[in-house]
Amino acid sequence: MKQQAVISGKKVHDVGYRVFLLQKALELGFRKFNARNQVKDGVQQIIVQYEGEPEIIDAYGAIIRTEHPPDAEISDISFGNYEGYVISITDYMHVIQVEQRSKGIPAIISIDKKQDKMLEKQDQMLGKQDLMLGRQDKMLQKMDGMETSITGEIHDLRTDLHSHLDQRLSVMEQDIQQIKTKIGLT
Repeated sequence: MKQQAVISGKKVHDVGYRVFLLQKALELGFRKFNARNQVKDGVQQIIVQYEGEPEIIDAYGAIIRTEHPPDAEISDISFGNYEGYVISITDYMHVIQVEQRSKGIPAIISIDKKQDKMLEKQDQMLGKQDLMLGRQDKMLQKMDGMETSITGEIHDLRTDLHSHLDQRLSVMEQDIQQIKTKIGLT
């Protein structure tokens, strides 16, 4: 017995639906299976053809009606008899592997190109960071020079202040001695 199901909806492509259907067909023991994507009148569809004993055809129909990938958005499911050829499930697995690889290769190439661009930007950023570090080193050297200069100036001011205070103290001591002499304390 051959059957065809048409699953229609807003989002039935690129959600892993055909692989999901394949896995369910394998679990039920189908030997002949095919599924393909199409767009009809702007609506995404999956056309599923399968061949097997009536019991597993019915069981598979129940699965199609009640189960689907989490991200799928389904609006309609229809069933009908199918008269055409259905490829072996093994051949279909090869087809799906080739499709998945053909999707993966451009993605890998795209990632590789993006990685090259990111590395170029990273090199540019490292160059700018090196310039900033060089400027920071120069600024730190200037600050070290300023610190040495300021420390020297503070030392000179202390020496000058100490000398000035010593002179003032000496003059004050002389003045006190003269006052004591005049008032007769000495």
